[in-house]
Amino acid sequence: MTISVIIPACEAQATIERALTSLFRQSVADWEAIIVADDHLDYAAFLSAKGIADPRLKFASTGRVRSGCHHARNIGFNFITGAYVTQLDADDELSSDRFETLKPLAETYGAAADNLLMLDDETGAILGKVMGETADLTQLDLAAFMKLNAPLVPLIRRDHVLKREPGIEFSEDVVANLQLINRIGILPVTASSSYVYRIHSHSMASTSGASERFEQGYSDYIERLETGDGFGLTATHRRIAADGLNAKRSLNRAFMEAQKAEPGLSFQAFVGRM
Repeated sequence: MTISVIIPACEAQATIERALTSLFRQSVADWEAIIVADDHLDYAAFLSAKGIADPRLKFASTGRVRSGCHHARNIGFNFITGAYVTQLDADDELSSDRFETLKPLAETYGAAADNLLMLDDETGAILGKVMGETADLTQLDLAAFMKLNAPLVPLIRRDHVLKREPGIEFSEDVVANLQLINRIGILPVTASSSYVYRIHSHSMASTSGASERFEQGYSDYIERLETGDGFGLTATHRRIAADGLNAKRSLNRAFMEAQKAEPGLSFQAFVGRM
């Protein structure tokens, strides 16, 4: 297969059909999806009962319950056969031209991402785009990446794919993309939004105590960058990443203060006011 898609799945019965439908409608049909259960559910049987069977679907399991997306993705890496690798959360979806658009860029640069669109899953309201409104392809270096307040989901050429850092759950996508940009130098990001990132009340960033856990995560990562292995980054990139994470930690602290006055305030709404 040309493109391998890793899909962590935990209690994903209500959304995984939508995610898979967006794969089935891809203009590039040469893909495989590795669905990694993190809840002991037999997703092959579950989907078969709904009439969904496709030889491009593979199934695996963490053998655990809620071990985390990072662990599920690492299990999925053991099954990939594609020349390019990407991820799809079981509650998100892709536009039909995503692979067609990103694959040539990933071939040239080593990886490519899109101007990810964020939606409120309950209301369908558009919450924004990770890069804001852009008209052209953006060449994203590490300093520019660290200023983003939403995720990027790149399509990565196989020779630049690394497993996720073990034990990292909060902002694990940030760490993975730090390491990716460290390897390839520049990450091209399209102006088009071909990944729909759905945010809901039980998203990790919305759960009780999430800000405190992000605070601890940022602090741990900064210490690792400044005095530890630095996630394998170059010395220059370690400094840039540490500065960027310090800024993210400060923003998270400001959000926690704002939440004291407005308990129902979401991070996306808070950032939108700035």
